[in-house]
Amino acid sequence: MQLTSKKCVVSSRDLDFLAYSFARMRFHGRHLCTDAITGNMDEDCRMWFLKRYEFYLEQLNEKELTE
Repeated sequence: MQLTSKKCVVSSRDLDFLAYSFARMRFHGRHLCTDAITGNMDEDCRMWFLKRYEFYLEQLNEKELTE
């Protein structure tokens, strides 16, 4: 699947990998500025990325609580 807009064509697999990677970094205590991470993304890509980022962060937090 690709996210398409007037400004960019990005593989959702690439954005998903980045969202997961940044969520893991945040989970392990690294301060991240999502505005800086998404600064060059168009609105559709930014919204999709942030939803995936929050999804993975929530999953990591839930996993931590169950262990």
